[in-house]
Amino acid sequence: MKKIIAIVITIIMSLTLVVPVMAAPGDEGSVTINGISTNNTYELYKLLDLESYNVTSGAYSYKVNSAWNAFFATPEAQDYIVIDGAGYVTWKAAEDDDTIAAFAKIALAYAKVNSIAPVKSSKNPGDFVITGDSGKFSGLELGYYLVDSTVGALCGLTTTNPDAYIVAKNVIPTIDKQVEEDLTHQWGDVSTADIGQVINFRVTINVHAGAENYVLYDKFPTGLTFQEISTIEHIKSGGSSSSLTLDTDYTIETGAGLPDGASMRILFSKDFCDSLDTNDKVIVYYTAMLNRNAVIAGAGNVNTAWLTFGEGNKSAEDFTTTYTYAIDIVKTDSQNILIDGAEFKIYDALTGGSEVKVVLMDDGVTYRRARDDESGISIVVKDGKVRVVGFDNGIYYLEETVAPSGYNKLTSRHKFTISDANLDSVFTDGIYSTGSGVQVINKTGSMLPETGGLGTTLFIVVGGMAVLCAGVLLFAKKRMSQIAE
Repeated sequence: MKKIIAIVITIIMSLTLVVPVMAAPGDEGSVTINGISTNNTYELYKLLDLESYNVTSGAYSYKVNSAWNAFFATPEAQDYIVIDGAGYVTWKAAEDDDTIAAFAKIALAYAKVNSIAPVKSSKNPGDFVITGDSGKFSGLELGYYLVDSTVGALCGLTTTNPDAYIVAKNVIPTIDKQVEEDLTHQWGDVSTADIGQVINFRVTINVHAGAENYVLYDKFPTGLTFQEISTIEHIKSGGSSSSLTLDTDYTIETGAGLPDGASMRILFSKDFCDSLDTNDKVIVYYTAMLNRNAVIAGAGNVNTAWLTFGEGNKSAEDFTTTYTYAIDIVKTDSQNILIDGAEFKIYDALTGGSEVKVVLMDDGVTYRRARDDESGISIVVKDGKVRVVGFDNGIYYLEETVAPSGYNKLTSRHKFTISDANLDSVFTDGIYSTGSGVQVINKTGSMLPETGGLGTTLFIVVGGMAVLCAGVLLFAKKRMSQIAE
């Protein structure tokens, strides 16, 4: 008998567990969000009313909240849900994060366009109680809620039954800015370049589902001039890629007046942002020219990029640095004493090759590498030294085209190498002392005999003495002859 009673009790308890819990008027629930950021705003939208539910079996009975009737009647919403003849709602789409994020985005967009107000907002005093890194919305009617955050990504969709707990999915997008080193064609944080050279840059945006209002900014220093966007690629998490279309997927703005001193920005369209899924990448390729205002060596020419997203949020900044270098050409004699009057040209080969053209800068003393559209001139040495700026790393050759007066011109080109540093020189009282400057030594030849010189005078003196002696002897002989007679 006891066994029968026990079996009956077990059956009654089991039946009790599968009886749906009815959401009676006045029942209240809550939504707790863990992992919040106090800098963001969180808002709660009630999409569906919860009539009854059973936690154990996972059975829930929903109907559309009256404020959202028009939304759920749209074809876009019906791609995700089905409403039967009695008004009950079931989810028909896939249940992965990207699909849920896509549904949340169209719901949020509809709410903003049609002025559907959130039922709770962290901006309202008392609505959102923060404890540590968690925040709680309380006093909620039971239902299916959409939680939005100003970080620009879906925070969560959840059901109050009666209390719901979610982890904020406000993953912040990140960027990785790189520059191409032309000598190796490798991408990294640092490059070297010539003045006048066009440099390749790229920024990789690591995106997440729920992307909103993506705008990429780039700030060029005075030594870099923005040229153009080469291409923008969308790399799907599965590996497929496609190129974006200007004025459809993105627009470009340049010039003064951009926020935070930016030189250019790329605004991605809403439709394109809506197409982004978790682990997708957007890679932006663009170019800039190193101009005559470039910083020579030192801290280099620092280029900064960042991304804004959501409602005024900003990613961490990322940087690249481009360096260019200078050389001192030093003209001396064999005693290291500075001499003037030499002229030079620079080439990229020991023989033949191409001339590395230079122009004179506004100070009338310093030379710099010329742009492709500029004509080169000879480098004239004044005061025994001259500075030339704007060189990439590499091997170069200096050819003397005019030697100082009285000195022998070099018969071959003089090799020098730039490797991540200037070739500077130090002088003391007109004498080249130390440093890595490109020193060119000229030698003077010795004076040869010439007409009217000392050699001719000696010949005349010796000849004159010989004639005089001969005359004296002749006179003496004649005198002796006369005496003998």
